[in-house]
Amino acid sequence: TGAYRKEACDGWLQKLSDLKIPASKEFSLSKSIGDEVKIRQWVIDYLPNDALSIDNAIILDNSRRWPLMIDPQMQANKWTKKSNPDIKALRLNMPYIRDLENCIQFGTPVLLENVEESLDAILDPVLQKATFKQGTLTMVRLGDSTIEWSKDFKLYITTKLPNPHFPPEICVAVSILNFMATQDGLQDQMLGIVVAAEEPATEEK
Repeated sequence: TGAYRKEACDGWLQKLSDLKIPASKEFSLSKSIGDEVKIRQWVIDYLPNDALSIDNAIILDNSRRWPLMIDPQMQANKWTKKSNPDIKALRLNMPYIRDLENCIQFGTPVLLENVEESLDAILDPVLQKATFKQGTLTMVRLGDSTIEWSKDFKLYITTKLPNPHFPPEICVAVSILNFMATQDGLQDQMLGIVVAAEEPATEEK
């Protein structure tokens, strides 16, 4: 949650101060590695305009692991689909392997929607990006098939479970991001809407 992240950052900053290591008085992920143009576009694409959601999007954008988003209100789902117009939405309770193979080969983004607390073992090489070279091609094994891996392929995973307990093998393979709406987050979003309506110039800043 946003409160936990703030508490953790404040603790780190206090420790740096105690050790007399130069550091800013406040830490902001968006100011450190965020791109204002990207953030603005994300908000236009329906990313909730609160600090936690924006930090989550920055982590997603910079992480080497695929994101697994806790998304009971489907806010992240809506944003992901808007940001990737060509995305292919799949579910584990449907025959999805053939579609996934095609997306991996042709570099089409994939959204695995509404997963539960476990994922099919066949997805492990994709989650771990366990690619290998075959001549000049980058390949990956998916079940009994060996297919070409496009560098443009992206995978997004969402769950509607509000408090999931994922096994360790999933936790180490993905970036778990909590997009669940909180009271603080909703207040931030409402403030952004009001400021945008009343003071557009201020909201731009």
